Amino acid sequence: MSETVLVTGVGGPAGRAGARYFAKKGYRVVGTDVREVESPANDFRFVPSARDPRFVPVLLAIAAQEQAALIVSTVTEELPVVARMRAALRERGVSLCISDPPGVDVANDKLRTAENLDRAGVAVPVTFSGSTPHREVTGALGFPLLSKPRFGRGGRGVFVHRGAADLACASPEEVVWQEFLPGEEYDLNLFVERDGSVPAAVVLRKTGLKDGLVGNALGVERVERRDVAELGVRAARSLGLEGPIDLDIRLAGDGTPAVLEVNARLGANVLSASEVLDALDDAWRNGRCA
Repeated sequence: MSETVLVTGVGGPAGRAGARYFAKKGYRVVGTDVREVESPANDFRFVPSARDPRFVPVLLAIAAQEQAALIVSTVTEELPVVARMRAALRERGVSLCISDPPGVDVANDKLRTAENLDRAGVAVPVTFSGSTPHREVTGALGFPLLSKPRFGRGGRGVFVHRGAADLACASPEEVVWQEFLPGEEYDLNLFVERDGSVPAAVVLRKTGLKDGLVGNALGVERVERRDVAELGVRAARSLGLEGPIDLDIRLAGDGTPAVLEVNARLGANVLSASEVLDALDDAWRNGRCA
């Protein structure tokens, strides 16, 4: 019988992509989600949300019952919890290719991501916390400018503000204010080994965005942009990340790239960057996933 790979969040694009890849490779795939969904997984199990105290014992029980050999976590909110389960999973013979908790915690926080990368000399848009007075934000950034949830995913709650009158349209959640970069946007898919080496780095140009100027990619195409790839690798290394990583990178008005967001997990478009999945499979098969 083939080994079992447990993929979380199979209702989302990253989870579906991971499930499809491992199923096509001949592994038995068990998918999880907080609601019943159609997916390429062979079997499906419910899990509570990562904020629920039952999440950890339920996921450990599923891993044991299904005899999972590898867990691929694709839900942003789960990552800090799953990263802290590494020792418990290792005791049960389950591999996990994920960054250590400190790196995951920073990547999940858009304000800390921007601050840490800026201190490391990695280009990011000018960013302010949500508590910054509007007058200070607009004085520094002008219009248009962006607001986005400090903790969020998938382009949800991102607004382009064109004038002072629509600043109230910002998400009701805690936000960050950010410089609007007018250039093309890219999705960089990486796999970073624990020693910092990068066997896979694929740049995808976003050919359309769901909400026009912002949002999820409506389509992607592979391109050669060494500057984008090198910036993303520097960002991942400076945050101490490993495993599959997905970065949104956009060009400023002068054409230089800057990092918008970092996701310490598989990205939604990873099937267009299958080298990342191949690197994940190779790292697992050769004992380089903890």
